Parts: sequence; structure tokens; C-alpha cells
Amino acid sequence: MEDNRGIVTLDSETVASHPGSVRIMPFVLMRHMHKSVLLLIPLLASLAFAFQVSLLWGGLFSVVFFVVNYFYWRRKREHFAYGDSNGGIVVSENPKLIAVATDLSKGITGKYPVVKILPYKGKGKLNDRIGTVALYEGSSVCTPHWKDFFPVPVEYVNSNQTELNAVLRSYSEESWELLENRIKQIGQPYKEGLFKIASENSSW
Repeated sequence: MEDNRGIVTLDSETVASHPGSVRIMPFVLMRHMHKSVLLLIPLLASLAFAFQVSLLWGGLFSVVFFVVNYFYWRRKREHFAYGDSNGGIVVSENPKLIAVATDLSKGITGKYPVVKILPYKGKGKLNDRIGTVALYEGSSVCTPHWKDFFPVPVEYVNSNQTELNAVLRSYSEESWELLENRIKQIGQPYKEGLFKIASENSSW
């Protein structure tokens, strides 16, 4: 699994251990991910051009921008439907940061536990639990683990509280305890980045 930092969004040989199964609400996504709006503007402009100036050229550009928008939204739907869902905890309010844990192992051999700390623009307060869905990035060389992962809070694409609560209930209490224990191994003040966890019989 990779996001737009890699080559593809999802591949047929990769299956998430805990698929997100999150429904996307377009207007919620557009409010948090401005790229979706920037991609929509040229599509609307080309349609207006087609109706008012040139049907040929406007229609041609409309088709191009429609295809670009189609693949963008397909990637987002795949991300939150099939990406790997993990719990996150708000670890800082100034700046607002969340921590998310995963194992970067590709399932071949070894364990590669990590914690990702990243900026957060949601409504959660310090120590609140949130749901995320991540895609994983490979490396240029053959390794038994992924290079990185990119979790995104589900509230960035869905504002239905019942569905958000369902995502939180899908995580086991053991997974929350694991995340909390890993966070304790990271020095404060917390900073953005990917942190390898050298305990838990890891293969780092």
C-alpha cells in the first residue's frame, strides 16, 4: 500500500490487517484536504469554457480534468475503505500532534514496531483517542518491512459521530495499551517524525 508519495495507491497483493471501512463524505474531505478543491476548480472552469467559448477545447480539457479528479477520489475511497486502520492519541496541544503505532513488517519475517507523530487539525483534546487509516510506502530496495506509513484521521473525511465511534470501538484495549507504552519510549517534547521502537523483540 502506498499513497501519492509512492507509485500506486493500493496493490492487489497487499491486504491491511485492519481495513478502515470508512465512508467518505465529500464535503468533509474537501474541508480538510484542500487539494480536492484545487483539482475541482479547473474542471468547473473547463466546463464553463466549453459552454461559453469552445465546445471542442473546453470539452477536451473537461475530459482531462475529469479523469484527474476521478483517480484522485478513487484513491481516497480506496485509502479509507481498504487502508490499515490504527488508533491514535493526541499527545500535544501546542502544537497539536497525534501519535499512531503500527508494525512496518510486510509479514515475511521479523517485527518492526514504530510510532508516527504527525500534525493534527481535528477537534480532539490532549489524550483523546481518535481513529486513523494509513497507507504504507515501500522502499527502492527489497526489505522485509515498509519504509514508512501515513495515517490520516478519519474525522478528516467523515463527520458522522456514530461512524467515528464505531471505528474507535473496532480497536482492542490491548492495542491502546501498546500505543501508550510505545509513546512513553519517545522523549518529550514530542516532535513530528517516525520513531522506531527497539524493544518488544523488534528486528530493528
